[in-house]
Amino acid sequence: MKVCKVCQQSDMLCSACSKNVQEGKIKQIDVELCKALNAINKEKNYDLDFLETVDDNGKLYVIVESGLAGKFIGPGGRTIRKISETIGKQIKLLEKTTGNDKTVIEKLIGSPIIVVNNVYCGAETYKVRVSRKYIKNVQPLTSVVEKILDKKVNFVFE
Repeated sequence: MKVCKVCQQSDMLCSACSKNVQEGKIKQIDVELCKALNAINKEKNYDLDFLETVDDNGKLYVIVESGLAGKFIGPGGRTIRKISETIGKQIKLLEKTTGNDKTVIEKLIGSPIIVVNNVYCGAETYKVRVSRKYIKNVQPLTSVVEKILDKKVNFVFE
């Protein structure tokens, strides 16, 4: 977890966690998510944790270890719904993945990719070609993919 056990159970943050929030090492939404997960973990005897969050357009994208999304969602979606209600944001889970850039981007957007091209115009940019039928699912994820990969990404729909 991003915050200590004491802070997960308290309404206030200890000096170390507070300092991490002020320095930007921990986001405020991460603190809220840690507290929500702590409550779920106690109630259900789980060990849920997350790697990173990306807050974008009112949605919270939560990156979890590969294979843990099902446990995070819970039976019938009850666990993720409860977490979402607690923090007041819609949550979309993304599983951490390794491999080449194409594999990672496919996992993030949940759609097949035709090809990924590296474009060098001052800074490295990915030009990702995706079938037009996935435009509604993929287009809103552009900034999220950019934040996660820390690279400029342009989706082209064919």
